[in-house]
Amino acid sequence: MPNNFEETTKNLKEIIDNLDKKREYEFHFHSADGADVTSRFGDVENIQYHNDEALTVTCIDGKRKGVASTNNLSDESIELTIEKSKTIASFLETDKHQGLAKENLINEFDIDCGINFPKELSTEELINITIECEKSALEYDKRINNSEGSEYAYSQSNNLILNSHGAAGSYSSTSYTLSCVVIAEEEGLKERDYAYSTRRSFNQIGDPKTIGHESAKKAISRLGAKSISTRKCPIILTPELSVGLFSSFLSAINGNNIYKKNSFLRDFINKKVFSDHISISEQPNVKEGLGSRPFDSEGVITSDKLIVEGGVLNTYLLDTYSASQLSLKSTGNSGYSNILIDSTKPMMSKLVESIDNGILVTELMGSGANMLTGDYSRGAFGYLIENGKISYPVTNFTIASNMIEMFKNIEEIGNDYYLNSKIKCGSLMINDMTVGGN
Repeated sequence: MPNNFEETTKNLKEIIDNLDKKREYEFHFHSADGADVTSRFGDVENIQYHNDEALTVTCIDGKRKGVASTNNLSDESIELTIEKSKTIASFLETDKHQGLAKENLINEFDIDCGINFPKELSTEELINITIECEKSALEYDKRINNSEGSEYAYSQSNNLILNSHGAAGSYSSTSYTLSCVVIAEEEGLKERDYAYSTRRSFNQIGDPKTIGHESAKKAISRLGAKSISTRKCPIILTPELSVGLFSSFLSAINGNNIYKKNSFLRDFINKKVFSDHISISEQPNVKEGLGSRPFDSEGVITSDKLIVEGGVLNTYLLDTYSASQLSLKSTGNSGYSNILIDSTKPMMSKLVESIDNGILVTELMGSGANMLTGDYSRGAFGYLIENGKISYPVTNFTIASNMIEMFKNIEEIGNDYYLNSKIKCGSLMINDMTVGGN
């Protein structure tokens, strides 16, 4: 870690150790530096370097919680921020569930999680990568005649947690992202699509030309989209969209939604939620994992857990506050880490070939997932499947169901894992979806 982060860690540890013992205190410090470069039609549009740091102080005073933040790490500013957190707490009502994490706390600095791969990149290198990516897309096919540009971003960040019950931990991480957005046109019709890659290591991000070609292929494949009739049929969600569906599931089992009774899964512990073949696990210690972390945002040590086994929901995801509300213990889930969606069935490589008549959904519009009822309705774009083959692109339709039914109707999972998310999942084949068309 950089020396200034080590010095900040030492200083903050000394400060929190010497605060009054009548109150509970938590310090969360985050710093990040990196760059962002965008180009369009071979010209650099923006180069931005950033170097940010922030300290958030939480004070629990008589079961009242105050939170204050600062970007100034001088001793005077830190002292003022602590006083502000105490003042804010004094104005709030007592809440018996308020309190900082006390059990299973991290006690190690500079933890190597296998997610920190710093690399010095010159401005010229960043520019060349973005220009090459977009150029490969524009040269891929004459129908690619416009572009929203290419963007390359990288960041190295440091995270520190301290609290007055003994939590003391830190780790560093890196991220690298390259994206390209282009527009295809044919016979007056235009379609837009994109491709991107995000990884912990620069060496894993992929060839800029490959990312450019992928964005071009996706845009071209959308040309000539037609409407379809209303029907009930199986659909395939691409891995990227599958991640979104499981993100809704994780939100539904978040402890804060559970205790507020704002979840359609609030009474489903030890009950069947998914098909028998599906298991969902959290794996916080995966090397190069986008969600890997040794502790959650409260300083509780993270660990592997089986969230769903054989389709049955084993646990909610709880932080300290929601655990207290539910008279349970924290699961180390002030946020979640890497999530793996798995199946006891063979993971299929060619889901399309398994469907006689259905739709491959590649884009969803709107926020039509109701966390309270589980009702699900989204505008969509995709491709009609006939006799196990892609027939033509389809547009202006909706897909609808209830998420509980969708989960139970997941028939197959593909082996085409989506790697740009901390949720690792392949394509999903879901039976009996209502498709609203003409």
